[in-house]
Amino acid sequence: MIRNKIYLIPNLLTTGSVLCGFLSVIYSFDNNIQIAANLIFASFVLDGLDGRVARITKTTSEFGAQYDSLADVISFGIAPAIILYQWFLKDINFFINSWLELGLIISSLYLVSVLLRLARFNSTKSGDFFIGLPCPLAAALVCLSYTVLSKTNIEMLFYKEISAFLVLVVSFLMISKFSYFSFKNIGDSEKIKFYWLLFIIFVLFITLINPPMVLLLLAIIYSLSGLVLNFYRQYKKGKIIFSEKEQR
Repeated sequence: MIRNKIYLIPNLLTTGSVLCGFLSVIYSFDNNIQIAANLIFASFVLDGLDGRVARITKTTSEFGAQYDSLADVISFGIAPAIILYQWFLKDINFFINSWLELGLIISSLYLVSVLLRLARFNSTKSGDFFIGLPCPLAAALVCLSYTVLSKTNIEMLFYKEISAFLVLVVSFLMISKFSYFSFKNIGDSEKIKFYWLLFIIFVLFITLINPPMVLLLLAIIYSLSGLVLNFYRQYKKGKIIFSEKEQR
């Protein structure tokens, strides 16, 4: 009886995540983009907690996994795609025909990339690495970028070509085969290595200086880590093949 109640905890966190995503959509349509971005970040935090709580309490289930995936479609697919469109994509149109909105196409590509990323995640076993940029991280990039840029004099419409290109890059990273460290096994055991503890304390200390800016930089670094890791593996693989040819 107690164990059945424990199963409610991760599912309630998932419910909170999807509700934040739904509210984000509503606020986006009302042009309250900052509130919508904050709700997506809250959904990002809840999404990270539900999986962690489920693993710690040993209450993982197929139902919870599918429920979490459906919630991600709203919170990290539809909600950020609408934010991007309401933010600057709706004003992007490089074509003469007014019926063909490039911004609408780009935001749709972002949403489709999230769906493809989730479908591949559900059909493959996840280990220490994710294949492709996780869609929660991509959504966090969107909301943190808006939060940081809204406090500056940078107007995205002045750099609409670069802005649209960056959205396409993030969409590509989600459906790519680049490997991203999952951090799932950190903290699952009773003992944690000292350098991880020191790194976490350092990150928390730095984050207090300017939370949105630091978190955005960390998100950018993580997004680029898959690309760097892929180039490193290709270089190492080519180096091994080259050395084998020399030995022959």
